[in-house]
Amino acid sequence: MKVLIYLFIISFLQSHSSDNTFKNENLPKSSSFESRNNAFIALALSAVLPGAGQIYNKNYKRGIAYLAIELINISKRQKYLDRGDDYVLEYKNFANNHWHFDKWIRDISIYADETNPVNSVMLDPYNNFFYPWNDSHHIEFYLDGFLRRTNNSNGDDWFENVYSSVCSEAILNNQECLTNEFNDAEVNKDHDFYEGISKYDLFFAGWDDTRDGECNQETINEYGSCSYILLTNNTENAYTDNKRYYQYELRDKANKNYDIAENALTFIFINHAVSMLDAFIVNLAGDNSDFNYMTKPIYDDNINLNGLEFSIQW
Repeated sequence: MKVLIYLFIISFLQSHSSDNTFKNENLPKSSSFESRNNAFIALALSAVLPGAGQIYNKNYKRGIAYLAIELINISKRQKYLDRGDDYVLEYKNFANNHWHFDKWIRDISIYADETNPVNSVMLDPYNNFFYPWNDSHHIEFYLDGFLRRTNNSNGDDWFENVYSSVCSEAILNNQECLTNEFNDAEVNKDHDFYEGISKYDLFFAGWDDTRDGECNQETINEYGSCSYILLTNNTENAYTDNKRYYQYELRDKANKNYDIAENALTFIFINHAVSMLDAFIVNLAGDNSDFNYMTKPIYDDNINLNGLEFSIQW
């Protein structure tokens, strides 16, 4: 992206001269310069629409080029925004079908068992099992008309008290908790929810393929269990096949498409800025026979383009 931007700037700023210097004799001898067009009008026009300042200066080809770059990047941005939206819809549908709050409630405590294959990533710095009410991340849900959280970050320890009470035997014996206490809970499925169930191990228990018999035999042959630990970004995390697919095939693709759309927006802003500068300088040069500017590419020791040196003389 950086190289394309630099090459773009170079190609336009140097287009009038082989020795990298722009002078007023290269400008079209038109009535626009004879009447001393206002350079600030050219700058303002390019600020609104890249290429408009060049057209004002009677540099039609350059104006069309800036405008074309603008339209291409607007189209590109919208294209990748739409793709990102499609992946968001897809990963939300996948999560709604494969992550369940009631299963998470039921299975939280089984991961406190030291023999569980993913127990090691569920521990605090003192090697104690990390229950959800001790974490800063949480799931919000509505129950009996109240908005509840799975942690105590807002000073409300309701979830800890209720879970510890109805699931006391499960906590004591590291086993599943069979309770109807949370059956009517309606999870608040906002952006933080869809991010959290893939990013944080404390929500791992909600995936529907965590236990043996819930995944395919190939996974068990490869990892020894339906639940397994992988090293990602220098951090060990718990995974299942569904969680991996959700995180790396769906959410990552959504984010990558949004990143491309963001890059296109950045290029749009740069195109505006370069068009403004170009229109302003060309106009000034047309009014001043002693005015010229020069551009020079900057390369590193490996002859990679690292930047652009720009100077104005008058």
